[in-house]
This record gives sequence, structure tokens and C-alpha cells, in this order.
Amino acid sequence: MEYDQIDDALKRSSIQIDAAEAHGMLSGLLSTMDEEAKIHWQTHCFPDQEMGDLLVQESMVLLEPLIEETEQQLQSSNFLFYPLLPDEEASLESRIEALAHWCQGFMLGLSVGGIVDNRKLPGELPEFVDDMVEFSRAESFSVEGEDDENTYTELVEYIRMGVLLFHEEIRSLKEKAGNSTVH
Repeated sequence: MEYDQIDDALKRSSIQIDAAEAHGMLSGLLSTMDEEAKIHWQTHCFPDQEMGDLLVQESMVLLEPLIEETEQQLQSSNFLFYPLLPDEEASLESRIEALAHWCQGFMLGLSVGGIVDNRKLPGELPEFVDDMVEFSRAESFSVEGEDDENTYTELVEYIRMGVLLFHEEIRSLKEKAGNSTVH
């Protein structure tokens, strides 16, 4: 799905988050939860919205493929996952802002998903979570040229691979523990 389609669907429903933050949260929830992820995500994306509201229902229908696609990408062994961000035609400043929102959403998804102390996470995951906190502040960076474009591309790739690693590590922990919540 396209970033602008998702962003428009959220705006039509008077939602206060953008597509990047919504997808970040969804990715965090899907990395930490099972069946409940979708419910928590919809509750966050559509708080205090009347379920009989036709715009909300239309948006939920439009967002359903995003949920399924993101879940499939995270579970794929082909590294298909990619954060939902504006395309290259958008200004670098707006892409950096969206990246910061995506990271904020991911951190919120982890929190809602039960990750309360990242120091208890295995391997490199605590460092990755710390990096995500820093990246969530990225919208305040100044942008000046091609080096910044390259840095942005490298950050997106680092986040993409980090999320895939995070998802895999948490799933492995859950399988070993035999339960569905990792704190």
C-alpha cells in the first residue's frame, strides 16, 4: 500500500497520527503480540471514534490490507519488510519527519505489546531500542545535501533490518518460553 493512501484514510477519519506513526505502531505490536495486535492497533488509531461512523469504517476497510501485508512481510524469510514512509519525491525534511514518527510509533507498539524494560531483551535488541528512541528525535535534524540523503537511506535500512531481527528474536523467545507475552 502507498503511504499517501494510508495517510489520507487516517486524515479523513480525523485521526491525529500520520501513516508513518500508525505503521510503526503496527510493526511494534506485530513484533510483540499475536492476535491482540490488530485490536490494540485499531483502538489506538481510532480512539473515541464511533464505530458507526462511516468514515471510520471506510478507513478500517482500507487499512485491513496494510495489517495483513505488514504481518506477512515480518514473517517472511525473504526480508520483505519495509517501513511505510513517503516516497523519494517527498522532500527530505518530510521523509525525516515521517521516519521520526515511524520510530515513535514503533516504540509505542513495543510498550503496548508489553516491552517495559528493554535491558531484559536478548542480544543487540536493547541497543536497537535505544537507537529507535534517538531516531524518534530525528525530525529536529537539519538537512543540507546529498550526504543527508545517504544518511537517511542508511537509517531506513538499519531500521528495516533491526525490526526484522527484533521480530525474529521475540518470536524465538516466545516459542522457547511457550507463552505469548515477553516482558
